[in-house]
Amino acid sequence: MLDSTVTSVATTRRWTDADHPLWTWLLRACAAAMVLPLWSTAHLPFTDLPQHVAAIGTLRHWWDPAWKSQQYFTLALGQTQYLLYYLAGAVLAFPFGTAERANLVLLSLTAVAFPYSLRALLRALKLDQRLALFAGTLFWSQALLIGFFNYVSAMPLMLWALSLAVEDAQARSVRTELWLAVAAVLLFYLHLSAFLWFAPAAALASIALPRFAPARAWPRRLLWLAPVVLLSLFWLWRSPVVHPQSVGWHQPMTVTFEDPATSLHNVSDALLDIWRGPQDEWCLLALVVAALLLAWPQRREPDASAWQRGLAAAWLAFAVLLYFAFPVSIGWMWQLNERYALVGALVLPLLFRPARGLRGALPLLLVAATSLFAAGNALLEVRAFDEQVGPFDQVLSHAQPGRKMIGMIFDQNSPTAKFSPFLHFQSYYRARMGGLSSFSFAELPQSPLRYRPETAPPVKPAGWEWHANAFRNDIDGLYYDYVLVHGLVDPFANRPRGPAWHLLDREGTWALYEKD
Repeated sequence: MLDSTVTSVATTRRWTDADHPLWTWLLRACAAAMVLPLWSTAHLPFTDLPQHVAAIGTLRHWWDPAWKSQQYFTLALGQTQYLLYYLAGAVLAFPFGTAERANLVLLSLTAVAFPYSLRALLRALKLDQRLALFAGTLFWSQALLIGFFNYVSAMPLMLWALSLAVEDAQARSVRTELWLAVAAVLLFYLHLSAFLWFAPAAALASIALPRFAPARAWPRRLLWLAPVVLLSLFWLWRSPVVHPQSVGWHQPMTVTFEDPATSLHNVSDALLDIWRGPQDEWCLLALVVAALLLAWPQRREPDASAWQRGLAAAWLAFAVLLYFAFPVSIGWMWQLNERYALVGALVLPLLFRPARGLRGALPLLLVAATSLFAAGNALLEVRAFDEQVGPFDQVLSHAQPGRKMIGMIFDQNSPTAKFSPFLHFQSYYRARMGGLSSFSFAELPQSPLRYRPETAPPVKPAGWEWHANAFRNDIDGLYYDYVLVHGLVDPFANRPRGPAWHLLDREGTWALYEKD
């Protein structure tokens, strides 16, 4: 009897150890679960997704005469740092056939990289690698649902690059420094917001590990920053953010800050509050409970990684500072400060120190269960949204390739997902058939694709895409060949002044009109 009890206790202790295979398989299961909803439906409720696949499709078919990409667009590669995601997508579109599948591959790689990049950082800091389980749930965040794909994909690259900075600071290596320099450049050309947090955080790691280096050693330790600093200066010289008039942007570049109380209230929205139901709030609550259990005061052995945890605390403080102090909008760019909530949530697990045995294992099991629940809930939500999309593909298929389409999206919202997921559906036309579709990110200065002045659509005020009635038949009707309507509205019922249109197809809440 005593022997069996001792064996049972020993077994329990074994599976609660950080190096037990159970945790490796749990991390794999959570990463795989995050990917599954992405491939479960034909349409995903990510607001900006159609715009991204349109850009990828245009780049993929740049030399295809049927696509007419060069007839309507020019490349502005030197004026933007939103390059890496679109170029990678265009390359992947060759073997995978379409821009939409290439985008799914990129999102899937990002989902898998979320927990594994955090594990790489935990390993570099010599912390408990089981804490990487926290990153799984955070993939299905507000940034993903809005469609900030450049930013979402920058998160794992940011964590991995930070792990390189930590490794290089603790054991200097030319090879690691070269990889760090490359990662910094790639991050800069993926998303500037992520780079603005990463550069100071990685620089601090370079000079503070294993202990603070003397000031005379800083230039050598920060040498990896040189290439990206030079590229940053080049970008600033031609930046549409600094010189918006250079790319035809004449709207006010108003800088708006968010009240701290509002920012505090919006933390849950900025993280996981993305569905209409309460399930995402349950996930956030479960993560908070797990974090409190891990941080609960209890007897522990002396902390051999206290200095590394202090460095992580400085990183977290910097993310919190940016969340509360960074502008919420600058000109056309919005929700800038709220993006740093995701950075802070990814860095926060670095501060935890799971206790030995069940007291440390059970909160981590709760985190893993939360990830699996969040993935299952996302699967149900995206399938429900796909049913709401209805016969969109059939209606769109009546259009001819390589022409010009404008969207009049009267019904922008969904009873399932937040953030107006139908707003940019007209961009699926350009993603699948080329030509031009509007509203388009090509109207915004940060886009790597710009309209050719001689074939550009009629100019409209900023934000017009939110107002379907902004369509002027006597102006826009002369330019566009098709009008895609979402909503039970006939915009030509009163025969507005301008060209005549006929209904090509109407199914459900979708209608496609062609100019006579």
